[in-house]
Amino acid sequence: MAAKLIQVENLKVTFKTQVGDIEAVRGVSFDIHQSENVAIVGESGSGKSVTALSLLKLHDERRVDYPAGRIIYNNQDLMIASETEMRDLRGKDISMIFQEPMTSLNPLYPVGVQIQETLKLHRNMDSQAARDVAIKLLDRVGIKDPKHKIDSFPHMLSGGQRQRVMIAMALACDPVLLIADEPTTALDVTVQQQILELLKDLQAETGMSVLLITHDLHLVRRFADRVCVMHRGQIVEQASSKELFRNPQNKYTRYLLDSEPETRIAEIKPTDKIVVEAESIRVYFAIRKGFFKRKVGEVRAVDQIDIVLRQGETLGIVGESGSGKTTLGMALLRMVESSGRIRFHDHEISTYPERQMRPLRRFFQIVFQDPFSSLSPRMTVEQIVAEGLKLHFPDLSKTQRRQRIVKTLAEVGLDEDALWRYPHEFSGGQRQRIAVARTVILEPEVILLDEPTSALDVSVQKQVLSLLSDLQVSHKLSYLFISHDLRVVRAMSHRVIVMRDGKVVESGSVEQVFDHPQQQYTRQLAQASLHNEWLITN
Repeated sequence: MAAKLIQVENLKVTFKTQVGDIEAVRGVSFDIHQSENVAIVGESGSGKSVTALSLLKLHDERRVDYPAGRIIYNNQDLMIASETEMRDLRGKDISMIFQEPMTSLNPLYPVGVQIQETLKLHRNMDSQAARDVAIKLLDRVGIKDPKHKIDSFPHMLSGGQRQRVMIAMALACDPVLLIADEPTTALDVTVQQQILELLKDLQAETGMSVLLITHDLHLVRRFADRVCVMHRGQIVEQASSKELFRNPQNKYTRYLLDSEPETRIAEIKPTDKIVVEAESIRVYFAIRKGFFKRKVGEVRAVDQIDIVLRQGETLGIVGESGSGKTTLGMALLRMVESSGRIRFHDHEISTYPERQMRPLRRFFQIVFQDPFSSLSPRMTVEQIVAEGLKLHFPDLSKTQRRQRIVKTLAEVGLDEDALWRYPHEFSGGQRQRIAVARTVILEPEVILLDEPTSALDVSVQKQVLSLLSDLQVSHKLSYLFISHDLRVVRAMSHRVIVMRDGKVVESGSVEQVFDHPQQQYTRQLAQASLHNEWLITN
């Protein structure tokens, strides 16, 4: 066993709130050895990220107490280290990759400037030397054409590229410990695999240790040497990765490992009526340059796609970011301008002006990826769910609306006392249930599910998928299910289409596409998900 790099002993973190103190971390102890990959797993609110942030004392001291515990690094207790000492340590010896690079990177500065800032601070480099090293770092983490990308702003890069920039910043000073807080949560499976391979290559090159914070157990299984399972602020089990997945001892660990999406696909028949039929759907975005904004090209976001969706059917749409998945879904619902034919029952809606579409809007609903940003923070749950009812069912009295809302909330597993509460008072899974209630109450026929579970824990994900399956059966709903998680697509979908660069490269039943892929691109997507052993047999 390699020497201990860092020791956490009986760590306790308490948040000071208006209603009293909340113990977020309660007596956590673990070690990280040199060149070791340690993962901390658990559901949202278990204390994972709070523990990771404590290693660098990144909490707001006005809101947090550190009443007990020790964090030993290099024979120094970081719990009693001064802010000056911690500032010298952060980014140099211990670096951190945060979950969402778009909120971690400054949108006002090019990414190269932000990498250079670390080099100037900890290595005392001048601007030119720092720029040269930053270019080498971008090349090291797999950014193509780094000499040009170094002057790009964060919004000009893809999600995977932004995460690579974050890794480049974290590795600028060759840290001995890298803390990665949910580094791949919002990334496609292929980009996830690239990031993991990158971290492993860099670890082999530099010998650094990695502390991985995640709720993705499959990621842990592929990457971690040792796993700590957290629940309600405590580590309930700690073991090697192989031992934990082979023989979990704690009840909560077994609960997490059993939280795989269940296949619950209602039977449909070829004779079931067609709800939506689309032919030759195209969505092109013009590229304009110059003072007069002349068109110099176009982006073919969706290019000549045909769709048939039957009543009660789920059509899975998969592909990498930028493949056109969401744009296709929005085009089918007439939310973005497109060409081609779209039929909804007997209506040729592709030619309808907005005035004619408005009465049909209630039949097409959307559940977005992040329920917190799609629910108004200033409205109660009752106001949120009632908003569509007032528009599409104006004849309902206030009492009738209340009764209908209560019934729908019960259907999605929420009590009546949720009516008067606000979105921030609910967990992620509960907020997604509110978003589902808002759509189902309008009695839609087609629901676009745009990454509805990607931001949720595995256990909550399973609950939401079960809810969606039950609602599909009881209401005969048709789903357009967009996801980069192939496990979820397989569990939910009757048929699937695989998109790349705006085109459909493969389509068919779930079994045909995943078990016997015909195209190399489909095989690459499946290969990136091989940590789910049952996902593909070829």
